[in-house]
Amino acid sequence: MIKPVFFILTLLLLGCNGANKKEHSAASNMKQKNVNCVKHIFEKDSIFGDIRNHASEKASLSDAINNYAKNLKSLDFSNCPEDFELAFHKHIDAWLDFRNLSDKYPSLRGELHDIFSTIEKSKDSIEFKSRLNEIFETWNVVEQRANQ
Repeated sequence: MIKPVFFILTLLLLGCNGANKKEHSAASNMKQKNVNCVKHIFEKDSIFGDIRNHASEKASLSDAINNYAKNLKSLDFSNCPEDFELAFHKHIDAWLDFRNLSDKYPSLRGELHDIFSTIEKSKDSIEFKSRLNEIFETWNVVEQRANQ
């Protein structure tokens, strides 16, 4: 009688162990999808950021920011961690908010950092620093969420 009970318990334990392996495998697969998604978003941001930085040589900085934000919003975040996606959208919003300042300078042309140098020395320097700081702060949160 002991042997059949031992046999049944062994089967139950093995069955539970198999379920744990499946759960672990699914969790591992989801983690890898998250990592791949975050990596993809960062790669695209780098490409779109480079385009933004030079688009302002031929169009207004606000137009360059609009296109940058539009491109980022079109990305598929479905496999990214939710907190990463939320942080990234706040970063996009910070860029869009920057247009409140860049709209004051529709005729400025040049590489983004050159335009920034000009605005930083303008009468709007305090606003510039505040809005740029918001962009940096939201980016820091994006990076933190990417590493969780």
